[in-house]
Amino acid sequence: MSKPFSSACALAAFAALGMSVPAMAAEGFYAGASGMQSRFDADDFEVDDVDDEDTGWKIIAGYRASPNFGVEAAFTQFGKAEAPAVGVEGPFEAKAQAFSVFGVAMAPVGPVNLFAKVGAARIDAEGTVGAVLFEDKEIELAYGAGAQLDVGRIGLRVEYEKFDTDVIGDLDVISAGITFSFGPAG
Repeated sequence: MSKPFSSACALAAFAALGMSVPAMAAEGFYAGASGMQSRFDADDFEVDDVDDEDTGWKIIAGYRASPNFGVEAAFTQFGKAEAPAVGVEGPFEAKAQAFSVFGVAMAPVGPVNLFAKVGAARIDAEGTVGAVLFEDKEIELAYGAGAQLDVGRIGLRVEYEKFDTDVIGDLDVISAGITFSFGPAG
């Protein structure tokens, strides 16, 4: 087999895969989990030497109503920000978690789905400066964007999300994870 012919066959097979994979993941329920790196907005703390990044995790469940729209819910554990000591008050620590609901817009591009989402998050944030406790338990704006590579029922996902809080500042999240679609497989 000549090299141009085998390259053309490989390209045709890849194009066929690209056209068929989004149809397999087009509609239905899905669930997944992600590991993440979160960053607390240290500018809101007015504390020096804050370790404002931590690892966290999230679990998601969603329903894709069409190839271009879905809804998604997530529970996110952001981790914490901390500083060893704040003057004479003692150590500083802030941590947060959230339950979120998003509307998700998707643009299938071959086996990859680009997506953007916006919604609301019930954020439970709390912390201490020495013996002083502070907390923020509010419903806030959340939004994000990402990409997901679908291979059959499995999706490999990367995304960026931003969560607004009043007390501990905005939370920025970069995550990578996996989803499983319960919808029809073709």
